[in-house]
Amino acid sequence: MSEKNIEDLVLSICGTLIMAVGIQCFLEPAHLVAGGVTGIGIMLNAVTTERFGIPTPLWFVNVTLNFPLFLAAWKMQGGRFVGKTIMTSLLFSFMLFLVQGINFYTGDLILSSVYGGVLVGIGLGLVLRCGATTGGVDLAAYLMQMVWHRPSISKKIFIMDSVVIFSGMIMFGSINGLYAILSVFITERCTKWVIEGGEAVRGAIVISDKAKEIGGILNLRLNRNVVAFCTKGTLGQPGEEILFCIFSQKEIQAAKSIIMNIDRKAIFLLTDIREVLGEAAITK
Repeated sequence: MSEKNIEDLVLSICGTLIMAVGIQCFLEPAHLVAGGVTGIGIMLNAVTTERFGIPTPLWFVNVTLNFPLFLAAWKMQGGRFVGKTIMTSLLFSFMLFLVQGINFYTGDLILSSVYGGVLVGIGLGLVLRCGATTGGVDLAAYLMQMVWHRPSISKKIFIMDSVVIFSGMIMFGSINGLYAILSVFITERCTKWVIEGGEAVRGAIVISDKAKEIGGILNLRLNRNVVAFCTKGTLGQPGEEILFCIFSQKEIQAAKSIIMNIDRKAIFLLTDIREVLGEAAITK
C-alpha cells in the first residue's frame, strides 16, 4: 500500500469517527435533523421507537438507504468510481455502530447544535480531503445529474437537504428545526476550514502604471515574489502592467497600504486561492 493510500485511509477513519460522534452523540439525541441520510435516520428512529418500541439504528439506515445508490453508481460509472465511496460509507456506518451507546446530550439544544455541527464539519472535511464521500444525498445528486442536467448538483443537494430539514421541523417542532439549521451552517464553515486550511490565502491582482515600483516594494517589505504581465493599451495608448501575488490574510492590509501610497489610482483586486503548493503557500 502506497503512502498516499495509507494517508487517505487514516483520514477516512478519523473523519468518519468524528462525524459519527457528532451525529450519534449530539444531533440524534437532541432530534436535530441536519439533512442527509442521517437526518432521515433520526426521524425514522423516532417514529419506530415511539410507535413500535423498536429503535432503528442510524448505522442500519445509512447502509440500507445507500445500498441502492451504490448499485446504481456501480452500473452507471463502474466499480472504480464508487469503490472509495462504498468503503467510506461502510466505515461511517461502522463508526455509527461503534459510538451508538455514547450520549453527551444534556437537554441543551445550543450545545448540541454547536458541538454536533463542529464535529460533523471537521469529520466531513477530513473525508473530503482524501477524495471520498459518505454517499447519501451527494451521491444521489450526482446520479440524478446524469439523467436530469438541471438544476445543478449543488442545487439538487440543497433541495434534498431542505426537504429533510423541513420534514424534521414538522416532526420535532420549529425550535429544533432552527437549531438544526444553525448546525448545518456551522458544519459548512468547519468543513471549509478543514479543506482550505485555517490560514486563508488570497491572490492579489494590481493594475497600475507604476507596477515595477509597487512590485519592488512588496518584495522588499513583505518578502513576496510578484509576477508581472504586460498589457496593450487601447487606441494607441500605452498599456499598464498587471501584477499578481499571493498573500496571507494578515498581509492584505499592509499590501493595500503600500500600493495606495505609491499609486492611489491603482486597481487592487482580491480573489480566494483554494490550493497553493510550494513556498507560496507559506503564510506568516
